[in-house]
Formats: sequence, structure tokens, C-alpha cells
Amino acid sequence: MDPSNATNQSFLVSVVVVNYNCKKWLDRFFPSLRAQTIFDHTEIIMVDNTSRDGSAEICEREMAAWPNGVFLPTGGNYGFGGGSNRGAKIARGKYLFFLNPDVWLEPNCLEELVRRAEDNKAKVACPLVLDYDSDTVQVVGASGFDLFGCLIAPRPDRRVDRLFAIGTFFFIERELFQKLGGFDEELFLYSEEMDLSWRACMAGEWITMAGSARIHHQGASSGERAVENRTNETKRFYANRNQLLVIFKNAQFLLLVLVLSQTMLITAEAVVGAFLARRLSFIYWSLLKPLAGCWRLRRHIFEQRRKNHLIRQHGDWWILRHFFRFGIGRWMDVKRVFKFGIKIDKSWLATKS
Repeated sequence: MDPSNATNQSFLVSVVVVNYNCKKWLDRFFPSLRAQTIFDHTEIIMVDNTSRDGSAEICEREMAAWPNGVFLPTGGNYGFGGGSNRGAKIARGKYLFFLNPDVWLEPNCLEELVRRAEDNKAKVACPLVLDYDSDTVQVVGASGFDLFGCLIAPRPDRRVDRLFAIGTFFFIERELFQKLGGFDEELFLYSEEMDLSWRACMAGEWITMAGSARIHHQGASSGERAVENRTNETKRFYANRNQLLVIFKNAQFLLLVLVLSQTMLITAEAVVGAFLARRLSFIYWSLLKPLAGCWRLRRHIFEQRRKNHLIRQHGDWWILRHFFRFGIGRWMDVKRVFKFGIKIDKSWLATKS
């Protein structure tokens, strides 16, 4: 279906899928959507960020054959957040579920997300994310944050009904998504879920865990199968800059101290990474460029803080009391460095800088 021909028909869920060169995952992804127990009440919006691997043509043909399918080319690469926002603008579902195509959903995934959200009167829900080829848990969301502002996963032996942040894929009531202003497109890569989750919490909403809504993701495994510790300079830039941006934007007053502790953490990362990889440029990409990036976006930060002030119902002290956790959120990263060392690839081209 062409987006310009969309009717006023409403759906229970709009699945907004952002595709960028994900051709090899589509053969399993599309059948898993078709198999959903509430497929007839679900809208599928395939957003394409100008893919060049032939996946855009496949998505367009597939959506044309589905009565509840929409293909939306963006005309550029706007990242996950930008693509998601464009899909959300034409969505008609009560709920939005944001995905990449490198996943497959178990048949009752969408139904369980809706059930869990409505049973708990929550407007945001977090699915259980498993490894692509197994039932090994990959992501369960975050129960809180550490003294550096990094997310901490719930303890396996403790039931958590209220989360601080979605781990990977966001399920949210459409009206709330619009109220919060959607994803921040300046982030481009990484931390979009943490940013939107923090805004939902400060706005008085809460995030529920939907452990029976299972989704399998091809991303980084839970760690048991890792054979090396590899990153690249561009990834470290976006990850570290965005971690700082999220704190700058969403901390009211007290939690702005996390900017200092996070800066100390990425300084240590930059120095240790440059030493282990014998690459001085890593300090520029993982520390100096992220700090400069935050300075460049200072007007954006102030504008976002102004908007957050209008929706804020919970201040820093409330966030701190409910979601601060003792521990180290990036402990798995530290363990991988000790076990495998680190291999740092050169930067790869991205649209934003």
C-alpha cells in the first residue's frame, strides 16, 4: 500500500520497521510477522533509509501484497530514530512497536505486549530479546543506572515489574510517543531507547517487562559465544557522545553530576583503548570528538531541556530513589577487554557527525 493511499482505518498495533541494507534477514522476518496471532489487527510500516542491497525493492513488493502493509522510502539515511519518527507520523495503531528487520518474532509476541501493557495499565512495554538462533537471553531491559549513568540489567534472581529503560525494541502507546516528541534524531545511532525511556519516566509513565513477548535478534550475543572484542572508532564516537547527550538533556539538576562521572569513564576507555590497540587516534574518536559533539549540539540540548520541563512530573530525586543501582553497567565490556583484549577498526562513513 502507498502511504498516500492510507485510509482512516485504525489498528491495535502499528509495527514500524526501519530497514537499511537488511536483505539477508527478510526471509525469516516477514513470515514471523505474518504468523502473529493479532496480524489482522496490526499495521506494518516498512521504512527504508535508502538501502542499496536490493532490500528496498523486496520490502516494497511485500508491502504492496499485504492489505495492512505500507512502504515508506525516506530518500536518505536518517538513522533508526529518524526513520522511526517518519513511520510513526503515518501510523494508525493504538500502540507503536519499533523494529529493525534483523529479528524474528514468536507468534504471540505482539499479543503479549498488548496484554501485558493493558493488564498493568502501562503505556510502555519491553519484550524479552533472545539470541537469533537460540533461547539465550540477550536483552531484558534496564532496571536502573549506575554511578556513571550507564544502564544496569535486572538481576536474574529478582523479578522486576518496573524498568527504567527499554533494552532494544520500543513498544509504546502512540499518543504518549507523540507527547514525548518521538525519538531524538540528533542521536542517529545508539541510546535512542534510553533517551525515550527516561523521558517517559520523568513524564510520570512507567515501563513494564513483558517476558512472554519473545523476539529473537541477530545483534551481539549475550557473551558466551564471543571469540573477540571488536569495535570501531565511529561506534565509540556515537556511543560515548550520545551517552553524554542523554544525561545533558534529561537530568534536571542533581543528576547532572553523571556528566562528570561519565566523562571520567570515557576518558579511561580512551586511554586504555589507545594503549591496548596502539592507536592514538582512538582518544580523539572516543573522547575528544564526543565532547566536541556535545558542545556543537548545545542549542539542541537547551531546547530539549525546555521541552522536558513542560512534561516533567518526576524530578531527579525521584529518579535517583527508584532507579539508581549499585554496580557497573559496563562490567561485561570490562570482562571482554581482560579476556580478549580489544581490536579497533577505523571509522566508517556515517551521515551525521
